Amino acid sequence: MTLAKDDLQTIGFALATGTQPVGLALDRDGSSVWILGTGSNRVLHVRPDGSATAYQLPASDLGLNLSQSQDSTVWIPEQYRDAVMALAPDGSARECRLPRKGSEPVATSTGADGSVWVSEAHGAAIARFAGRHFVEYPIGVAGAEVLASADGGAWFTVNGAPVLGHITASGDVERIPIGGSGVTLGLLATPGGAIWVADFGGDRIVRVTADRQVSEWKTAAGAKPQSIAVGPAGSIWVTESGTNHLAVVRGTHLVEVYRTGDWPDHMVITADGWAWFTEYYQDRVGRVRLTA
Repeated sequence: MTLAKDDLQTIGFALATGTQPVGLALDRDGSSVWILGTGSNRVLHVRPDGSATAYQLPASDLGLNLSQSQDSTVWIPEQYRDAVMALAPDGSARECRLPRKGSEPVATSTGADGSVWVSEAHGAAIARFAGRHFVEYPIGVAGAEVLASADGGAWFTVNGAPVLGHITASGDVERIPIGGSGVTLGLLATPGGAIWVADFGGDRIVRVTADRQVSEWKTAAGAKPQSIAVGPAGSIWVTESGTNHLAVVRGTHLVEVYRTGDWPDHMVITADGWAWFTEYYQDRVGRVRLTA
């Protein structure tokens, strides 16, 4: 299909009514994106010219975010089917079931070793899929987003505790106190080992350094930050879902730069500076060319 151009506050493309786009992953080609349509149980591969391929999945609401592995397989959380769908480059799909019913997988992240980490909304566990089998590790709290780490483990955010979590490949869990609301979402790893966290409920973003030092940047009241990404010259950009903005870190402040459509959710930024972001209530994917 070809999506209709829809240039509102930013340039972008209109999606089908009821798509309710949430998760977003940058394709390995560096310019196209994969979109998680939670309202339509569809995954879309959208290219910069608006050409798109849609894949219809079973009803499951699809969760928060998807990821793509080095072999270009896209890993999709099927929230209410207790499964993860592996979508191969040729369009074939296989469904990988989690060990327990009611686990509600909500996000995936792929590691350099080919393993797939899966966060679970219920069951207080993080799962790792490798060798065609899942292993679940208890984390003591409901998981939200997950991000595979360079050490073979993964970072995770949670719903219900003021911590940033890390899990090793062998299942050892570290909980790093970060204060705030205890409802955290987006994750970003930057050079030097720092991890950035979006404190959705606390209207702030947090940076945790490799030596576990915590810094914070406050957003506007009600901003509800969700997604964090690196832009030109190493700049840090954030979606503010509650106030419909993209904001950037400038020194000790977080500055709102671009007005978006209704509820900017997840965001990815290409190497040449294009920020793509989903707009949940607008049934739209927006784009803007960032500057340093």
